Amino acid sequence: MSDYSVIDSCLSTRDGHLFIDDCDTVDLVDRFGSPLFVFSERQLRQNVREFRDTFARYWPDGKLEVLPAIKANWIIAIRKILSQEGAGADIYSPGELHAALVADVDPELISVNGGGKQEEQIEECIRQGVRITVEDIDEPELINRVAGRLGKKARIRFRVKPNFPDLYKPTDFAQEKVSIDIGIQVYKSGIPAQYLPELGRKVLEMPNLELTGLHFHGGRHHASAWYWQGLMKAYAALIVDLCKAWGGWQPKEIDIGGGYAIYRDPHNKLGLRKDVVETWLTWPLLQVMRLLKPGLRYRLMGKILHSFAKEPNSKIAPTIEEYARAAAGTLHRELNKLGFNTRGVTLQIEPGRCLYGNTGIHLARVKKFKQQTEPMPWSWVLTDTTYFFLAGGIYEYQFNHFIFANRTDDKQTIFADIVGHSCYGDRILPQVRVPEVKEGDILALLDMGAYQEVSASNFNALPRPATLLVDGSEAEVIRRAETIEDVFQRDIIPERLKDKAVSV
Repeated sequence: MSDYSVIDSCLSTRDGHLFIDDCDTVDLVDRFGSPLFVFSERQLRQNVREFRDTFARYWPDGKLEVLPAIKANWIIAIRKILSQEGAGADIYSPGELHAALVADVDPELISVNGGGKQEEQIEECIRQGVRITVEDIDEPELINRVAGRLGKKARIRFRVKPNFPDLYKPTDFAQEKVSIDIGIQVYKSGIPAQYLPELGRKVLEMPNLELTGLHFHGGRHHASAWYWQGLMKAYAALIVDLCKAWGGWQPKEIDIGGGYAIYRDPHNKLGLRKDVVETWLTWPLLQVMRLLKPGLRYRLMGKILHSFAKEPNSKIAPTIEEYARAAAGTLHRELNKLGFNTRGVTLQIEPGRCLYGNTGIHLARVKKFKQQTEPMPWSWVLTDTTYFFLAGGIYEYQFNHFIFANRTDDKQTIFADIVGHSCYGDRILPQVRVPEVKEGDILALLDMGAYQEVSASNFNALPRPATLLVDGSEAEVIRRAETIEDVFQRDIIPERLKDKAVSV
């Protein structure tokens, strides 16, 4: 854990136990039960301030606004902390707009993204005075009509999709082996560049619309600063071209979205590409080994599969400073090089996973440690959590760093699958090294602050776990654990089925 102190001010080890802030995670499990999500308020405040202050240094001519992606964590208490820090919100759905407004986000700092917006949603956006980020070419006409009916002027900006022919490295988003520029083109969001010149001219003539700026969100295609430099060079060129095409129009704000990697970067470590390679290596070998006696074949395969054991990513992603230099610094330099005056223009960023990621951990108890030696050696650490509580990471094949919170000093000497207790494969961390764990030990998964808790599901009718917020030595529940009754509260039994008798 000593290496993590560079990354997290909230995590430490003391006398063999993992602490988050000044809270012993073992005590938290004893007090509140398990599994648990736990968030550090101090780390969250530190992260948003670092994003704001660092990016502002590389955008010296105008304001810098942080609009964290609420999709990554829409727990109201978490969002209230960010609102207290002056942060806005990048939102997608009507539910997320509700969460932002309940959590006191300034409507001036809310960006409503997403394609296919319906009239009811647009009307609510206009009433609340938030910015509408346009994703569809027919959307401005609908917004203009609704705004006219309400007697208001709607503030909009286009979510644009530049071309990025120089981004030739493989994307982390797609399991197919395609380059980043292809990955961006096939992604559903954004208005293709081909439509923007004509669309902008039409919008500037619509009486009930104000085109305030431009928006681009590349997403987490690649962890490197190189990726952000390439994005911003192409984005700058498109901005300048559009200003010319629209008769000298100038944006009041430029939004560069998010996609900055979590420092330990668990993204895609369990991706299918590696598994496919392993499959193609092992399957032909298995066919040849069928000629051997079963006992020998199983023993050999046990050794071979152990050789595929995985470890968390040892390569740390760029720092916020490095991202700021690559993103804000490159955009500022390129725009000025192309003759665009950045003075007075607001830069907006929408960090999600990197802002929330290291603020949260997930704690789970070991229910059983299972082993077999015949016909082939294998071990399992069965926990009281499930990857259905960690669905956001499962979708991205994440491989998170982990530690056993009650025995942080123990050496990891055993190969095992860390598994969940659903009736599914539920391999949370396949084939990793663990200490000699026992029933009751506590597993801590790190970097659980983004996408995990808010994507948890109820497979096997499992109630979702509680969520804690810690600040120093204080801990309190900010989202209670579900009960079994909660899980079934949406169910409705038709009257005709309520009779217990069965008719034949």
